[in-house]
Amino acid sequence: MSIPKNCAGGDCLMFEFLTRRHTAPAETPLSEVRFTREDLFVLLGGSDTGMLANGEYTIDFDQIERHGTDPWRRDMAERLSPTGLVDAEGTPSDELAAALYPLNKPGFVVEDGSFPQSARERDERTVSAVLFEGSASAIRRLPGRRAGFSVVPLGGEGVWDVSFRGLVGCAPLASRWEGQVVLTPPDSEVGAAIRRGDEAFLRGLCAKCGGDEEALCSFAASLSSNPAVSRGMRTFVVADYRGCTFEDSLGFVIPQANSSSYWAKSVRVFPSEGVVLNAMKVPSGPGPDDIVEYGAIYFNGDGTLLDALTRFHEAPGFIR
Repeated sequence: MSIPKNCAGGDCLMFEFLTRRHTAPAETPLSEVRFTREDLFVLLGGSDTGMLANGEYTIDFDQIERHGTDPWRRDMAERLSPTGLVDAEGTPSDELAAALYPLNKPGFVVEDGSFPQSARERDERTVSAVLFEGSASAIRRLPGRRAGFSVVPLGGEGVWDVSFRGLVGCAPLASRWEGQVVLTPPDSEVGAAIRRGDEAFLRGLCAKCGGDEEALCSFAASLSSNPAVSRGMRTFVVADYRGCTFEDSLGFVIPQANSSSYWAKSVRVFPSEGVVLNAMKVPSGPGPDDIVEYGAIYFNGDGTLLDALTRFHEAPGFIR
């Protein structure tokens, strides 16, 4: 991500957690506390990794350059200190600090909807979860105009999938297959053939690209003949920031896709069928436009939704 030029003068302040932390139990449950964009910017020291609360299209860089974030911190402390989750200086409690910990780290980001491509495009995402080295939390957009956000820990690793599915309202991923994968070129005709149940096209695709043609044709037949399968589709966007180094030279954190191991994908999930359609984007060189795109149709074996969403499918030989 490019850094806005109007915040390049070096006047931006570095926002870090204060070293002293209070440990008294909060008086208000974390799940009931509403955070503003500005609250989360101060508490996280910049953008959240998924950039749901604060990203390049929502941060008021002019405000930061003129006034810093002290006004935001004071306002946050005044409003939230009665909850017990921050003290009078805006320092987070241990409970809140633990919940915030993964949210600005280079881990997996898993979100519902899709990432906006411009300031004019409406952000349809409601949940942005970050999985980082055994910790996982999510930021959830609250309903209503400018209603703010909640911070939701996903619990222990064994319940991440249940917690995430509860936030996004998604059924478990069926496990009727054996983990097969069909890799495809980035051709819109592939999706069209699946939607219309074009068995001849799909068998020809598998003959050229490999993969289980019986599984693919079975799914296509279900999708084309049963409207409930299509109605149950869910969309997600996933990015793997592991190995990336986030920008902090301006005094606050902005996530960067600057690792050769970075990858991202847009995903369509059909939970009742246990099928996940992945539109993969993988770097092929150092430039921002050096990207390889391809499709990966995954037939879930015994994995969870999060397993399928964070699964990497290597580019096929016919794409490289």
